[in-house]
Amino acid sequence: MLYHILGFASAALFLLTWLGLWSQIKAMTRFQVPVSSESDDANHSLSLNQFGSSYFAFFSIFLFGISVEPFNHYLVWTRFGALILTLIIIWKIWQHRRTSISGYVAAVALLALIGGTFSIAFRPFPTLAQLGANTLMLVVTVILFQGSLHQWFVLQRRQKVGSLSFALFRNILIKDVSTLLFGLTMPLSQSWPLLILNGTSVIMRGSILLQMHKLKRREISVSG
Repeated sequence: MLYHILGFASAALFLLTWLGLWSQIKAMTRFQVPVSSESDDANHSLSLNQFGSSYFAFFSIFLFGISVEPFNHYLVWTRFGALILTLIIIWKIWQHRRTSISGYVAAVALLALIGGTFSIAFRPFPTLAQLGANTLMLVVTVILFQGSLHQWFVLQRRQKVGSLSFALFRNILIKDVSTLLFGLTMPLSQSWPLLILNGTSVIMRGSILLQMHKLKRREISVSG
């Protein structure tokens, strides 16, 4: 019973992440205007590294929910929506920058989503596949850490929040805390990769949000 209560609460709170991602998409669209230089471009405050690593963090939990028995609807369908929205962000970054690396990341992300969705038809996965999902989650934890660190350095270098969405990072923090609580209702032998991944996300996204507030206060004081 507690599993379903916290699972439903986690899924409901995860909808805030959807709203945060949507607010990021709207912010990118609002600032997508011709500028004279990169330093004036609000969308250059977004780290492709950070959003790409976030995408594959969502993807690892998506696979985790598919591979476990029973099928974890709370994890799978919430992450499926987040994958689509994050893919839109990555796609818009590619449209804006037109670099080979942004195109590569967008293509890999699209193929991963298609492959992961088709894998639902072949579950439940054997033990080896479950081990692979856990290993993937640990690898993505490292990727998420360095991606978030890169976003922090981008903000530090530009000294501008730009089009980076406050709502996105606030809502992700709420989601991560709720997912941590949900993970604690599962056997530790099954949930430990989930706990490590979301614990890392809380620390790193929290650091980015604090940096954003610091820069915003500085911008207000300068303009005032």
